[in-house]
Amino acid sequence: MSVGQATPIWQSGDTLRSTLFDIQRLFITARRADDPDSVYAQGQGLLEQAAATYTDQFQPEVASFAPAADEAITTALNDAQLALDAGDQVAFAAARGRIWTNLLWASYDVVAASLADGDIAAAQAWLALREYRQATSVTLVDSPAARALRSADEGDLTFDEAGVIVGNDLRDAYYFRLRDALTELEAAIGDQYAMRAAEWAGQAQGYFHILQSDYAAKLGEDEAVTIASTLAHLEADIMAQDWDAVAAGLQTVRTSLANYQPVELSAELIAERGRLFHLFLDLVYVEYKDAVRNGEITIPIEYQETTTFYAQAASIYEELRPTISASDPAAAERLDAILADIDAVIADLGDPAQVQIAVSEGLSLIETTLQVDASSGDSAAMFTVIDTLLDDLLAAAAEGRYEEAERTRVEAYGLFESGPELRLANRAPVLSRELEGLFWEGSSGQAGLYTLLDQEADDAALAVAVGQVRQKLNEAESFLGGGLSSSLAAINSATIIIREGLEAVLIIGAILGYMFKMDAERRYIMQVLIGVLAAVALSVATWFAAETFLTITPVQRELIEGVTSLLAVAVLFYVTNWLFHKAYVVDWMTFVREQADKALSNGGAFGLAALGFTVVYREGLETVLFYQALMFDAEPLPVVAGFIVGLGLILAIAYAILRLSKRLPLKPLFTITTIVLLVLAFSFTGAGVRELQEASVISATLLPWFPENLLLMELFGLFPTLETLVAQVIFTVLIALTFTYSRWQGSRGTAAVQRASTT
Repeated sequence: MSVGQATPIWQSGDTLRSTLFDIQRLFITARRADDPDSVYAQGQGLLEQAAATYTDQFQPEVASFAPAADEAITTALNDAQLALDAGDQVAFAAARGRIWTNLLWASYDVVAASLADGDIAAAQAWLALREYRQATSVTLVDSPAARALRSADEGDLTFDEAGVIVGNDLRDAYYFRLRDALTELEAAIGDQYAMRAAEWAGQAQGYFHILQSDYAAKLGEDEAVTIASTLAHLEADIMAQDWDAVAAGLQTVRTSLANYQPVELSAELIAERGRLFHLFLDLVYVEYKDAVRNGEITIPIEYQETTTFYAQAASIYEELRPTISASDPAAAERLDAILADIDAVIADLGDPAQVQIAVSEGLSLIETTLQVDASSGDSAAMFTVIDTLLDDLLAAAAEGRYEEAERTRVEAYGLFESGPELRLANRAPVLSRELEGLFWEGSSGQAGLYTLLDQEADDAALAVAVGQVRQKLNEAESFLGGGLSSSLAAINSATIIIREGLEAVLIIGAILGYMFKMDAERRYIMQVLIGVLAAVALSVATWFAAETFLTITPVQRELIEGVTSLLAVAVLFYVTNWLFHKAYVVDWMTFVREQADKALSNGGAFGLAALGFTVVYREGLETVLFYQALMFDAEPLPVVAGFIVGLGLILAIAYAILRLSKRLPLKPLFTITTIVLLVLAFSFTGAGVRELQEASVISATLLPWFPENLLLMELFGLFPTLETLVAQVIFTVLIALTFTYSRWQGSRGTAAVQRASTT
């Protein structure tokens, strides 16, 4: 079989397809031209070029190894000529669709024939002319089929074994593309857009030709012939614009395909698809409940996501239906009805309660028939949803709907943050931070999605940024898919409580040490401890409410954390100024001892209790979520063991702080306490503003010159954004001014005392 031609087969196919598309556009040009004949003459030249490309580059092999495909392509080229002669753009669109997908059919058959002949080089050359489950450019892309051919070439697989893998990969892809074509055809029918409908009907014929022999072997020759005939008749009905007949034919095809499974799904694939089906269907109601009220769309982006997630759920169900029907026909029929009901309610902007009831029943059926555990976390499914949202983002931006694209970005980041990021934050913090930056202002010189959408960047720049996000998401998915050993789970568990609790322990320990040194009354110390316990209780209560009856979105969680952080900064600002002021009054040690009770009762105790509450609640909810995420990856025992070890270390640090505070003189203790609180307040300022950025309350402007250092972010809240740094500069200036004023007051007081003592 000849593969020595100068132009690769896939490139010739792409050229042929592009040429036909150029001709299609000339129909529109001709209608507007003063001399349409010259335009059609140009089209004639292009069609002759396309026919010559097929004759020279493809037909010798196709006619020999795929004669049925050759006949279909030749017929479609002749039909294209007739349509061009008649100036019929609808008929040309149908022929164009058939030419392309029948060429894919030819490639499918030639690959199989090449493998049967043991000609790996030819099989590899022709395999490059293909499509994938997702619509991509026809080019060399690694796939199970490509890997199988390499393995056969290296002797690791027999040709027969490689042929099975190649056939499965291609049939899986083309069944997906067939269903996608039917969905597009349905949309064109709804719009009564004849040219688009004809093109998709033509493409559907070629896709089914690829699957027809496999379908006949599994479900019967007569049924296969009926589908092929129905698809062919769709063209005539579209030409006549008999939309009822087209819709009826489409429904006939879909019904006939409902129980067809092009590839036997493994138990792992069924489980994976089942989790995705469950997740997408669940998200339909999550989005719809806020999207529509009283028969009107209240939040357009939520409605768009509703339709997106419904389409994904319906698409996955089509793959799973044969499996479900084989084990429980009644469940399959009920799911058919449920999805139809949901679709109708969404289209009519109906009551969200109806969607909730239908979704709830559907989820229950999925859990029963596919053994999907709704309580388990599934990061793979979440990554798929995020990828879907990134597609929506690009589509919205391409149409100039940048505000909608931005809302989609926020939703995609929210899903990442509420799922995968919680698991990454303590296991791969650098990767987690890189992804955060790419979703927002940017990372490593690459502008982030937030920045690009804010600037209304062009499609190319956004595509590059989304590509970077997807690359890092793939790394994250691979990393999380690697599992977690018991020892690593214990280490991660200890790390969480130490990392999240250390700041609180430093602050509370410093404050309690100061109060012990001052011989403060027990009731004041208890107020601090009550603030801490209240924060712990509220953190758990907030998590429980979010898990049961209260919806707290990731954006709202960031808002809570951001506001709490800045409240902690305000309390720290007050407390440090209070401490500094007392440290520089006249005869400060005597004053502090004599006025301790008065100072505490006049607001100090409340401020210290409030500080205990805010610094703990700031991290409390996130800590609970981190442990919840860790439990998805590990058994309970090592997680509990790590928590106990980490908590023990935290308590040891607290004890050491209290012991040290008893040994230090009062003034150095005041100084150390003030410095610790100031550093943490500085860090909280940056972190709080950062969390408000992630809640979309404050903008994020990337500073490319500022280092992206994880330690700087974690220890000092230093992020490479203008807004966080400005906030920290303002905090520093305010502290400097208030401390300078306190010291000036102390100097005046000292001078006054000295003057009084000399008189």
